[in-house]
Amino acid sequence: MTNPRFTFVLSLALLVALVFPLGTAGAQSLQDNDATLWPESQRAFFQDGPGLLLTPEQRTELRGLNPEARARWIQQFLDRDPIPETPVNELREGIARRRKLAFEFPSPTDARFQILFLNGAPDERLIIDCGSVFKPMELWGYPGGVGPDGKPAKRELLVFKPEESEPYKLWLPTDSKRALYTPQMEYWLEQWEELRGRIRAVRFDKQNCKEVDRVDQATGVPGLTGALAAPKAYRIRPRDASQFLAPPADLARWAREAAVTELLSSPSELKLASAEVRFPARAEQRIVSRALLQIGPDAGYKVAENGREISLVVEGIVEQDGRVFDQFRMRFQLPVPKPGAPAVLAVDRPLRPRQAFVMRLKVMDEVGGAEARLTRGFVTHSDPKPEPQPAGLVGGELLPETVGAGLDTLILIPPPADVVVGLWRADAIVTGERIKKLVFLVDGKSQLTRTTPPWSAELRLSRFPTEQTIRVEGYDDKDALVAADEVIINLQRGALAVRIAAPPKGSRITGPTLAKAEIVVPDGRRLETVEFRVNDKTVARLTAPPWEARVAPTNEDLVYLTVVATLDDGSTAEAVRYLKAPEYVEEVEVNLVELYVTVTDRSGALVRNLQQSDFDVLDAGKPQEISKFELVDNLPLTLGVLLDTSGSMAGSLVETQQAASDFLESVMRPKDRAFAVSFARRPRLEMPPTDDTGAVVRAISELQAVGDTALHDALIQSLYYFRGIQGQRALVLLSDGDDNASYMPYKDALEYARRSGVAVYVIGFNLSAFETGLRRKLSEIATETGGRVFWASKADELTGIYKEIENELRSRYLVAFYATGEAGAGGYREVEVKVRKGGLKARTARGYYQ
Repeated sequence: MTNPRFTFVLSLALLVALVFPLGTAGAQSLQDNDATLWPESQRAFFQDGPGLLLTPEQRTELRGLNPEARARWIQQFLDRDPIPETPVNELREGIARRRKLAFEFPSPTDARFQILFLNGAPDERLIIDCGSVFKPMELWGYPGGVGPDGKPAKRELLVFKPEESEPYKLWLPTDSKRALYTPQMEYWLEQWEELRGRIRAVRFDKQNCKEVDRVDQATGVPGLTGALAAPKAYRIRPRDASQFLAPPADLARWAREAAVTELLSSPSELKLASAEVRFPARAEQRIVSRALLQIGPDAGYKVAENGREISLVVEGIVEQDGRVFDQFRMRFQLPVPKPGAPAVLAVDRPLRPRQAFVMRLKVMDEVGGAEARLTRGFVTHSDPKPEPQPAGLVGGELLPETVGAGLDTLILIPPPADVVVGLWRADAIVTGERIKKLVFLVDGKSQLTRTTPPWSAELRLSRFPTEQTIRVEGYDDKDALVAADEVIINLQRGALAVRIAAPPKGSRITGPTLAKAEIVVPDGRRLETVEFRVNDKTVARLTAPPWEARVAPTNEDLVYLTVVATLDDGSTAEAVRYLKAPEYVEEVEVNLVELYVTVTDRSGALVRNLQQSDFDVLDAGKPQEISKFELVDNLPLTLGVLLDTSGSMAGSLVETQQAASDFLESVMRPKDRAFAVSFARRPRLEMPPTDDTGAVVRAISELQAVGDTALHDALIQSLYYFRGIQGQRALVLLSDGDDNASYMPYKDALEYARRSGVAVYVIGFNLSAFETGLRRKLSEIATETGGRVFWASKADELTGIYKEIENELRSRYLVAFYATGEAGAGGYREVEVKVRKGGLKARTARGYYQ
């Protein structure tokens, strides 16, 4: 999973020296040549700010020195004192202050970090939120001398994000103005400039973004190329801002200015007793890189109100070759350590073997606010080195080994999305000379064989999201297996549960049949085994999906199938199904069906004072006895927020983000969980289900609006995250346009919404009266799932709508009954809830699936 950006405030005193044994002469040679692997203080000097002060000649000289000589060189550089008569070394003070300022941004590879370190804070920082026109971009303003009118002038520069996986960079004339525009807007501006002089339409980018003139001024290039209205007329005065990344010509002057840099107050320090990195296991073709962070009893954390636990969050970035390779956020809730006994956090990241990385971690105490930060470069081992786990270890999930070792390796690149259906192009990376053939398999069945590059295949997956194992095997010219790798897609998360999907209940099996199971695994846990047993005799023991096995009844009168799932912590769950039973033994389909019901009066006001006797439940038209009833104002809630971030949302995304954030902060309670998904051309999980409301809010605040609208795919993916989660569940969907980019058709999205059992609250934003098809679609999604649809013509109406949704979620009734009998077509059964009191109306899901 890609995770949210975070803020560092780093100083030299807080850097923690980690132990990273390299183990080979080749690795030692790499350490001498790669600044990533220098001793930590030297790496931090070169890569985390001070190295920006060096001229190219100085950087080359420093790279050529051995570790001892580098240490002396750096010491001599830092000992320079531009004002000897003062008690403070302004150079050291300036470096410390500018680093704290610059680490507002997640990585020194980000041009914004570099500009802040070299130039200090800008007078103006404008985030240009025009996703249909520009790539993610910011405009920064610095003092620029005196203008022609004698007034202080401003020098403006632009930083932009070329691609999603790349850091921000400073725009330079050599990039051309095209680099700033989205591909679609670049195309439209080309058309406009070709027709200049023949059309009077306002430039297309100006129609969609009010900051276009500021961008023109900062770059010195009007429009795409500088073309004016008259044919063959251009006015290009490109502005080169490269001096903002140049080392200072006068280092003493820089030090004096940097030493007085104003800083915001920083949080208290969370002390780490020790920290080290180990490589305990192989994760498929990758190596688990485990950062062990020891938190002592005097670390400076605060205990939660219940007095029994501490809550820590670890945010991290892994960099490779100057680019962000991985971002993540982990939460650790652990018992208060006993006196004198530390807790050890295990932060695991599966990384490619024999490669250099930089890992940056920030550990935060959620209760007290104290923070610790550390950074270190390392080389991943080629082979794992299992070691005993230290006492007090928390977290750290290990994956099983796979075939493959040595120089001839095979890596299957996981899909970028959390939920994958339909067709997916699988790409593999092959190294070495032995591998001559790749076989791509889905759930153990071969779909495609490749004997020449490119090593990729378009695989056919399930129509709806379901757990599937994608495997690729590499063979040599003699058909001997050399290496293999696999990924499991669409993992179910939630409370541990087992469900037997086949054979169906009530069937009488007379011969061999295929038994299938569905397993839900809790967050943070790993499924060790799934056993299929016939009359308590194990017939299959599986460690990866698909969870299915061929079983056959014995000659006994009573034959039953048991499926047992075991987690890595030893906990188990099971399900039982009769395969054969005597005539007098009947297996009856009994399911507890939970319905969440909203009741309103004639004016539409919510009604909260009803009793169980006020309700009637009809299942397929037949009255049912209510087995469970309560008002759900205090029941835990799992809430998903699904936001449209297509290009058409660019003008209102900021207000939309703020309204959604305010809604989350208001509706969420301590036992609730929430997640966030955005969608444009494809859906993207911004924050997985968590009880950390702040993390979800931060994820929403960083969204950008650009691209098409994959509404159907986004609805299915969002609802998939509810699988395995019990209790009250709701999804809030906001969109301003119809689908134009989904793989899944609307009828399948609607069917999946019905099957999910999740109430969908829909906000149709800024829709015209003529968009009747979209309005009908959004209304149907809400009605069929027991939710509600709202229409908003402007952003300031959203706050009131979210308040109505919040009030309804805390005013619903839980009405449950035990369903028996046969399901309808496709397993669907219609259900209806009525209120006996006159004038009241009940709203819930139209039906459920068995």
